[in-house]
Amino acid sequence: DGGTYSDGLAVNCSVCAAGTASSSRASECYDCDAGKHSGDGASSCLSCAGGTYSNGGASVCIACDNGTYSLAASSACSKCDGGTWSNKGAAACSTCAAGRASTSGSASCTLCKTGEFSASGAATCTSCLSGTATAITGSSECSNCSVGKHGSST
Repeated sequence: DGGTYSDGLAVNCSVCAAGTASSSRASECYDCDAGKHSGDGASSCLSCAGGTYSNGGASVCIACDNGTYSLAASSACSKCDGGTWSNKGAAACSTCAAGRASTSGSASCTLCKTGEFSASGAATCTSCLSGTATAITGSSECSNCSVGKHGSST
């Protein structure tokens, strides 16, 4: 059966340890590749799910940290780009909504301050031009100042 091995001198087959596997009639167990894992007595290694990763010879896959992600069968997690974010164990990064921004590797998006705005997926908030303003935080655009009023950059 798979998941066991015999070195040729043994009377009984031995169970492959977690992080290794074997096919039937094997003389040894092989380490699981990076991005894969196995439990005791495995006949094959399984791919890590998206949002997790492993080094070679792993018995379990490890969840990616906040601000990172991984596709299935990954050997490492990648940082989310600016304008995106992720929670622990994410298979993909989420895009910041308009009026919010984030730097690379962020676990959340930050509201733009009063006098700033951003489009969806922005890495930074942009200051309103002279003659325009935002009255609230988290704005997606600046509005023209009404007659008799002016906006100034801060």
